[in-house]
Amino acid sequence: AAFNTFFVYAIYCGITYFIPFLKDIYALPVALVGAYGIITQYGLKMIGGPVGGYLADKKFHSPSRYIRVGFLICIVLLSIMVIAPHKSLNVYTGMAMTLLFGAVLFSMRAVFFAPMGEINISDDITGAAMSIGSFIGYAPGMFCYSLYGSVLDKNPGLSGYRVVFMMMIGFAVLGFIVS
Repeated sequence: AAFNTFFVYAIYCGITYFIPFLKDIYALPVALVGAYGIITQYGLKMIGGPVGGYLADKKFHSPSRYIRVGFLICIVLLSIMVIAPHKSLNVYTGMAMTLLFGAVLFSMRAVFFAPMGEINISDDITGAAMSIGSFIGYAPGMFCYSLYGSVLDKNPGLSGYRVVFMMMIGFAVLGFIVS
């Protein structure tokens, strides 16, 4: 259950680089950077939470199943972002791709601890289990930003972003297997 959180969070660390991606590859105007940031950090979080909870409870009847489908959607969307002809697309297409991906990811983040409730942990150790789960789940924060940043430093331009997207696909594949 903790590794569900781990892989969602490892992918989440990658969306930090969407604004630089849009600025570097799509020449996102400075005026749109602020709007995009507000939409991503506030709009998608406010929408993703209730949508993720609804889908996990009412449509999939299991947070683990919803997360598994979410990983599959992430794989598809990131694959499109790897192969897309970014140089010939307009900035709004780039924004739409990254916002759609962000919406899926934020809906997964809304329920990424919920699988802990599915594994029948005894009530007398729930707190300890959640603390270990949190440590494992948030561990990508210790290395993913540096990992993705290093890749971008060593591979400037579109090729670096494609490598980061492929790494995110790798995390999504592992998350799909774990979930």
